[in-house]
Amino acid sequence: MGIKRKKRLSPEYTILSILEYLCISSRDTPISKYHIINKLPGIKQQRSDRINDLMEELENNGFIQSIKTPNSTFYKITEKGVEAYDKWIKSFLDFSRSVNKLNSDLD
Repeated sequence: MGIKRKKRLSPEYTILSILEYLCISSRDTPISKYHIINKLPGIKQQRSDRINDLMEELENNGFIQSIKTPNSTFYKITEKGVEAYDKWIKSFLDFSRSVNKLNSDLD
């Protein structure tokens, strides 16, 4: 029997997934890292220290905000995080549309 390895997702994919989830789920209600890790597909498989590092970077760069309580820390997306997510999605959609246009021009 071989050792089953966890599938590693790129940091970019993980960051975008976290921003997307927070953008959709936490504009008004902060959510815990436990909730983020357990509700996002694929994120649960990532090492927790890796998720911690990425979330710390998101916070240090102003994309998310932590709210500390005696029992837990909750996270909420900031306006800067929403803008970054929207820009990232728009960029991806522009790329996708250009590829689709290219494909239709080839037909």
